Amino acid sequence: MDTKKNIDRLYYSAKAKRMLEQIDETNYLGLGRKGITRSELFLFAMSLGVESRTMTEVASPTGLVLDKSIDSTTHSLMYAQYIHTLEDVNNLDEITDRNEVYNMAEQYANTGFEIIADYLNNTKPNDLVWDLLLELDAQYEEIRNQ
Repeated sequence: MDTKKNIDRLYYSAKAKRMLEQIDETNYLGLGRKGITRSELFLFAMSLGVESRTMTEVASPTGLVLDKSIDSTTHSLMYAQYIHTLEDVNNLDEITDRNEVYNMAEQYANTGFEIIADYLNNTKPNDLVWDLLLELDAQYEEIRNQ
């Protein structure tokens, strides 16, 4: 997001913030504060966005996770996804551009938060778990048959 001056946190949209309040109340799929950290939730949302291959601009951004609270797994996967998108992976300045890494991660996560909101509003947790397990089975078979 180009409007940030200091990159000291990961941002999400005001719309996602309202959705997260619902998730915290119900602990939908164990995604509430009682189940996982915000860093883990961000990574889950980002992975949904990456899978959908869609980046959504973060409108009305608000802070979600302070940089010092982002776990090493989340940091690593954000950078790995960013590097994967680069044409020149030998350009160290581009690889280490934290502003661009965070911007990309936030946009993928914003898409993921929209997907989670759709799940929350339209799918019962038990149905979603079965749907996701069937999708994992299909992905496993695809990888196994390569």
